[in-house]
Amino acid sequence: MAELIIKNGTILTLNPHQEDPSVSEAILVKNGYIFAVGTLSDIEKKSNGNAEIIDLNGQTLMPAFNDAHIHIWKVGDLLTFMLDLRGVKDLAEMQAKIAEFAAKNPKNAWILARGFNEAHFPDGAMPSRFDLDAVVSDRPCYVIRTCAHVAILNSKALEICGIDAQTVVPNGGEIRQFESLNQMFNAAEIPVFQANFDAEAPPSNFKLQTSNSNNLTGVLSETALGLVQNFLPKYTPKALKMMVLAAQDALLKCGIAAATDPAVMPDLLAVYKEMDAKKELKIRINAIPIVVPDGATEALPLTDLYASDFLTINTVKFFADGGLSGKTAALKNPYKNTSEHGVLRLNADFFTPLAQKAQAAGFRIATHAIGDRAIDEVLKVYKLMAKENNNQLKHRIEHLGIPSKNNLKWMRKLGVHCVSQPIFLYELGQNFRNYLTPQYLKKIYPYRTILDAKVNLVFSSDAPVVKDFSPLMGIQNAVERIDSQGFTINAAEKISVEEALFAYTLNAAKANGDDAIMGSIEVGKRADFVILAENPLNTEGGKISEIDVVNVFVLGSPQL
Repeated sequence: MAELIIKNGTILTLNPHQEDPSVSEAILVKNGYIFAVGTLSDIEKKSNGNAEIIDLNGQTLMPAFNDAHIHIWKVGDLLTFMLDLRGVKDLAEMQAKIAEFAAKNPKNAWILARGFNEAHFPDGAMPSRFDLDAVVSDRPCYVIRTCAHVAILNSKALEICGIDAQTVVPNGGEIRQFESLNQMFNAAEIPVFQANFDAEAPPSNFKLQTSNSNNLTGVLSETALGLVQNFLPKYTPKALKMMVLAAQDALLKCGIAAATDPAVMPDLLAVYKEMDAKKELKIRINAIPIVVPDGATEALPLTDLYASDFLTINTVKFFADGGLSGKTAALKNPYKNTSEHGVLRLNADFFTPLAQKAQAAGFRIATHAIGDRAIDEVLKVYKLMAKENNNQLKHRIEHLGIPSKNNLKWMRKLGVHCVSQPIFLYELGQNFRNYLTPQYLKKIYPYRTILDAKVNLVFSSDAPVVKDFSPLMGIQNAVERIDSQGFTINAAEKISVEEALFAYTLNAAKANGDDAIMGSIEVGKRADFVILAENPLNTEGGKISEIDVVNVFVLGSPQL
């Protein structure tokens, strides 16, 4: 369509430079870009007289949402190939779903699943390989925790991957073992030896699935997951494309017209470029290649910078630690009632030259850092890099779970963006309450403090770490800070609806370097906007997450 006029509703421009929002009665779109914003009479004068008219009928138009950290292909994988375990309430339900999936897919060489959260189980216990062996013993089974920083292998998978008690644990990873023979036998539901373990032989019914697994629980975390990657079935480019297509349709239904896919491997990057060339991308994707994959000791080669209407590659990804919900985020002080401090995955000597090389090539740096120890380490490197940042690139910290005031001071000074996930407060709040000390719980995801420190706050979902990736749900979580069990997590860090809307639109565009072309309703910017059934700034006591997405437009074209 050449011209489009949208009128007769509320228009939230989210234009920080607009002095009088009341003049926004209508917008005029020409050739996919916003040509005019103002009163209806002015818009009609600027039109050629042949514009298509969209009557909002009192509904609300605002910039389309931008999820600045969502694993697009992994969202699509759970919609197409992999078993989705998100929401299972106990081990029995998890096992039943795995058994059913294995029975329905007899030709699958591996049984792959993702999404359990043991904190939601009645006993709160992490499953072991024996729990998987009970339902899948004929084939390798690999089950990823919801956070994707922890996974369980059945005994067959351990055997195929050659992982046993003698396997060298990669730096920044874990291969967990049972603390005692008693614990292992209990997990395997096998009668235990005598208390002093001086029996000459185990009981006659003591049968492990594999002889080389020894006392392994089957649980791996962080970089140790790389020990499995080379043995998993490789997705073909056709399969990856199916995942992306399924995911982008799901994102559009939530009003998302732009998304950042972090930690992209070379095969997926090639698929994105091919889809872009064939004009198969429906949303604007910012693909972030990973520099050091799990289990690798050397960096992948840097790719080339890339930019088109629907695909951007201008940032690279590092991991500094794990996640709070699985107790692998790197903390200075231990997790609640434990001596555990999480896992620090990067050291400055390794990280600094790789980050400097990427920066010199024109890439922004996005580093996963959640725990206070990890955030400190990342900012030390960012400070060093600032001396050589001739392009004045603004880097990112992904998640930023427990920053200090000094961290935020330096982020402001260096222009570092905070890309965080308010949905964590709702879906993972029980984990935080179970695993964090009161001192840490008071500091977690401190959005009010971040904004007051004048750090650019950007929102996202990190799906499929979480099940609900609706930006409206994320906005509600940032405003309410109530978890799925009804507990409020640090009410002092609540922010306003308007602040949360900016975090999901213009602020996200800034983090990608796209704020000149998107993120607000302004002349010259892309006509990427969403139509909502209600104004989120005026829900009259209702739930923001319950507002319907009527349609979403990308470059002026409706997608729903």
